[in-house]
Amino acid sequence: MGSHHDNIKNKIAYFHKVIKNMDLKDNIKRSKINEYEIPIEEVMYDEFSNTSDVNKQLFQTSLLGWIELVENENLHKALKSLKIEDQIFISYIVKECKTQRELAESYNISHQNIGKRFNRILKKLRKLMER
Repeated sequence: MGSHHDNIKNKIAYFHKVIKNMDLKDNIKRSKINEYEIPIEEVMYDEFSNTSDVNKQLFQTSLLGWIELVENENLHKALKSLKIEDQIFISYIVKECKTQRELAESYNISHQNIGKRFNRILKKLRKLMER
């Protein structure tokens, strides 16, 4: 019996198809990452600014950057230990000042479910901070 590759009539076409699918998957991953990143060129600073000012500006302009500015060490660790989806969810509320109704529209679920998720995350943060 031949292998799966022996049954492929046009190996070059198959190879190109596989490469195309890999590129497509990479592009999808890259776009998801880019959604939450900010290019350094977008951060404006002059020759008198110091590195900490630039870092602070970067943190303030990205969706999750505010977490790095949390000075309470326990809260900072608790926030960083949340799943990325929960960090993004909290960021929409804390940084972007989104209401439950706005989030419900974005997530396409009821605002009651948004409230439940928010309360679940707060409960998890409290537990993490008690450690």
